[in-house]
Amino acid sequence: MNYKIRVTNWNTHQHYKKKNKNFNNEQPWFMVYGRKLLRDMNFMTMTPEQRDFLIVGCWAVGSQDNGFLPPLEEHAFWIRREPSEVKELRDFLLQKGWLEKWSIDDYDQIQNDQDMIIDDNRREYADEYWDKKRYEESKQKRAK
Repeated sequence: MNYKIRVTNWNTHQHYKKKNKNFNNEQPWFMVYGRKLLRDMNFMTMTPEQRDFLIVGCWAVGSQDNGFLPPLEEHAFWIRREPSEVKELRDFLLQKGWLEKWSIDDYDQIQNDQDMIIDDNRREYADEYWDKKRYEESKQKRAK
């Protein structure tokens, strides 16, 4: 397979914005718009199994890699389902527009861009920490 599968509009599920110190490829949690989903005919007309696969099998799994799903065998292992079942459900969600295909080059570019943002954030927060620490130390010296 020379493409990666990603949750459609993944950025809408991203809680942490780019300048947040917790912004990362791997998210401890993601946003779900319950009211919007309950009113979405495409979502509500899926079977419970298909909805479960979308939320747990794709959104929760995708939250570990910036919305991208792992290779089929690994994906099947993570959610403890047969690869043939995972492939069938992936294909269904791709057809319905809940998932989308991304080229490996686009995936690499997204990951590289994200890594740069994460590194910049870490540097910025480290600088702020040391600036604050130096300020506190000089304040204590002046108080003596």
